[in-house]
Amino acid sequence: MIDCFIPFNDARTAINSISLLQACPLVKNIHLMYRGAEPVTKLPPRCYWLKIDRLTSSDAIQTISYAAQSSHLLLRLKSTPFELSYKALERMIQFLEDPMAGLAYSNFYEWKDGKKQKHPVIDYQAGSVRDDFDFGSLLMFNTIQFKAASYTCFEIGDTFNYAGLYMVRLFLSINARIIHIDEYLYTETEKGLRESGEKQFDYVDPRNREAQQEMEEAFTSYLEDFGAHLLPVKQKIDVSKADFDYTASVVIPVRNRVRTIEDAIRSALNQKTKFKYNILVVDNHSDDGTTAVIERYKDNPTVIHLQPERTDLGIGGCWDLAVNHPSCGRFAVQLDSDDLYSGPSTLQRIIDKFQKGHYGMVIGSYRMTDFDLNTLPPGIIAHREWTDQNGHNNALRINGFGAPRAFYTPLLRKIGFPNVSYGEDYAVCLAISRSYPVGRIYAPIYLCRRWEGNSDAVLSIEQINANNTFKDNIRTRELFIRKAVVRRKTLIASDEYGLIDQEKLENKLQKFIDRQLKNWTLAGTNHAALKKEVLTDVMNINDVEISIQFNPARMISTGAKIDKESIWKRPCFLCKENRPHEQKTFDSFEDYDILVNPYPVLPNHLTIPFTEHKPQMVTEPIEAFIKQFMMIPHSYAIFYNGALCGASAPDHLHYQAAPLKYIPLITFYNSKLCEKVPIDRMEEKFKFEERDTDYLEANLYKVNHYLCPLFSLETNIDIRSLSMIQKLLHNLPKHAGEAEPRFNMIAWRTVEMLTIIIIPRNKHRPDCYNAKGDKQLLISPGALDMAGILVAARKEDFDKIDEKQILQIFHECGLSEQETEEVIRRYEADDQDYEKQDDEEEEEDADLLDSYKYWRNTDNELLN
Repeated sequence: MIDCFIPFNDARTAINSISLLQACPLVKNIHLMYRGAEPVTKLPPRCYWLKIDRLTSSDAIQTISYAAQSSHLLLRLKSTPFELSYKALERMIQFLEDPMAGLAYSNFYEWKDGKKQKHPVIDYQAGSVRDDFDFGSLLMFNTIQFKAASYTCFEIGDTFNYAGLYMVRLFLSINARIIHIDEYLYTETEKGLRESGEKQFDYVDPRNREAQQEMEEAFTSYLEDFGAHLLPVKQKIDVSKADFDYTASVVIPVRNRVRTIEDAIRSALNQKTKFKYNILVVDNHSDDGTTAVIERYKDNPTVIHLQPERTDLGIGGCWDLAVNHPSCGRFAVQLDSDDLYSGPSTLQRIIDKFQKGHYGMVIGSYRMTDFDLNTLPPGIIAHREWTDQNGHNNALRINGFGAPRAFYTPLLRKIGFPNVSYGEDYAVCLAISRSYPVGRIYAPIYLCRRWEGNSDAVLSIEQINANNTFKDNIRTRELFIRKAVVRRKTLIASDEYGLIDQEKLENKLQKFIDRQLKNWTLAGTNHAALKKEVLTDVMNINDVEISIQFNPARMISTGAKIDKESIWKRPCFLCKENRPHEQKTFDSFEDYDILVNPYPVLPNHLTIPFTEHKPQMVTEPIEAFIKQFMMIPHSYAIFYNGALCGASAPDHLHYQAAPLKYIPLITFYNSKLCEKVPIDRMEEKFKFEERDTDYLEANLYKVNHYLCPLFSLETNIDIRSLSMIQKLLHNLPKHAGEAEPRFNMIAWRTVEMLTIIIIPRNKHRPDCYNAKGDKQLLISPGALDMAGILVAARKEDFDKIDEKQILQIFHECGLSEQETEEVIRRYEADDQDYEKQDDEEEEEDADLLDSYKYWRNTDNELLN
């Protein structure tokens, strides 16, 4: 069945459209989308009003997604009248019978000047990532695929006014097929027709700036998920290498431009430069008098007239001929035979840019004019959407790089031009921008003349389709090349455990956090308060720096009632059904959700609850705690509060994470002050699969010179060595009636090492917490408090706490030295007993190795 969604413009058109759609027996519901006040038109049965802001927005897409209940979703993008061909909707559903088919679209007819004309559209390729791809105005989706793409795009907080539908289409294409039905299934009237030469510059029109920024953001997210997003290019080129007789060559390919070629040559000859240059005019068998015009300059040594022997060269072939000519200069600079340099300094400015920035390519800006040099809309084309950080990625989305284009000749000779007359420059520019920096000149140094002789002035739909198909083909090839580049770079930069791209993961997480803080008022306010309102003080206690923080928002945690009756009465705020609707999930891994903590102690504070409601106990699933590093970047520490060690939700298993640079304990641990006394060591070489050998090294330490005793594990392989931590936790003192020992745990990773710190605990809260009068300090230590960030939710506590009181808190809440030594004795005794259980250990070896393989293989699949 089909749910239809059509824009409402006027009652007459809407009623006609409803009658048209309801004539199809497969149509179940029809939703008329409107803006503003609800129309007064009375609707037939199974027709409903659906309020949206604009059809292209993320809110509208989500509204449609929620409303769609049938197996298929028909979306019309225009509110003008249309007609359906015989069994058109049935035909669309036939093409969507494949469960992996996500979207179907077709050719259509259109009425123009009283005539019914064909409007074919083109096949969708992987590289069909333009936001103006012509699907026509009637799209049918597999509803499940549409909902899945919508959820992926917008459930973490993305909000767009213009790029909502575009983003859903991109993400849908990753996991589903987009099918072009090469049949004419409907007819429509096109309003507001514009010539193709005007349409192709829409993306640089300043009036569309906001929309284009959104499109870029959506496309960048898609590239990240697809695995083809490139980091900013840092490689510079030594443009002084090799010997050239000329610093620059102006390259002018030409065929049959008798009216304009002399203007172009004179424009090039009028350049004032501090270097030697020439002009390479490639005359591609002109037969309209162009050759004779060029011959007028045969005595001018600056002008070199090249006439290819081959007769099959396109513009790309002409460029290839020029740049491989012995007289080509160090830099090859574009000048089309229709166009002009805007002044005598254009060439000098381009070469100065090359030499200053060591770019692989420099691109200027141009002004659109008519034949007589009068400015035409949209005026100056500067491509200010380009950024050094993301321009090379966004270039895959837009239709061109700009003009004039100039290239470092050795690089151009290496890459080569495709021998075509459309898109040849785009292919080369994409290839260069993939690996080399691109320089930009935003002043208009070039005049692009639009006149009736231009090859792209007014194109037929067949020519437009051929051009778009070719450029999409270029994008497809480039997209997969870039995906391979990302894969190779990830392999090179990967840690020994797998192939997680840390920079990419960190950028993705930061983007999610920024969106949450923007769209979730509570979280945004409390995180902003960390910079503006939260007070901090630092004390040096026994050479250990301890931070004291006045953070009133943390009263919800500091003052949390954790007795059984209080917990039973309140809904669990970590269960998904009880979370605020603004709180989105960054990612889920191994049944844990990664969320922004709305009551932060540190910037970018995260909460990681288990997806099911189960008690706060980590002794058994210690492996799951460490596995969170699959989704949490190595710049973060992950920590755990025991049920009676600072957890404000002891009834729901959860971890937390925050940037490790803010945590004083980690600074202490990496300092010379920290003394690590060995307790146990694990060392083993073992075979991983057939040809891969790994070496396991792990050390368990007692940590001295902190404000309370600590234990730490350092290991180069996560899984097998966790038995040491497991054994340590089993030998911590356990209080009567409690499921696990009291402790806090903090872990962080580098490329070489995983470090886990165990903070064994005695008391849940110090005596001062329940004291009366002036002696009361409402301090309830969790992992971050014990790691050197004592949080005071009341100002009076922040003002009066002193060094002696801080030491007392650590002494009461941590274990004593005597208790710590007893833990070590129990551990060593347990270790001796454990050593005797060789038979049991050998039986577990296979499981451990399987677990290790899982880590390796899972890492290989993630974020690449």
